[in-house]
Amino acid sequence: MHNLEEHHMQLDKVHPSGVEEWFCPTCGRRFLLTWPPDYEKVILNAGDELAIHNGSKGGVRMHRPEMREVEEPVLSEDVRRELELLLEEIDIDNQLGPID
Repeated sequence: MHNLEEHHMQLDKVHPSGVEEWFCPTCGRRFLLTWPPDYEKVILNAGDELAIHNGSKGGVRMHRPEMREVEEPVLSEDVRRELELLLEEIDIDNQLGPID
């Protein structure tokens, strides 16, 4: 797909506030991460911005998203029809209000 270099982020420490500090030993990238519901990521050192950075914590591994085409419809025809009927009932223009 592409030839971008991949770097593995490591959890350096968890601050008393619960904010996690992650770093990349390869390029020095460093950021603070607060998990949802108050998600926030603050970059302290950008490091190699062209590299793909991934990491893992507690058995959950972060990595770059993988895009692929789906050959078969994800939704069955019955579910698709029901969704289309529901969407027809929603008046989006009325809910959004006037556009300036």
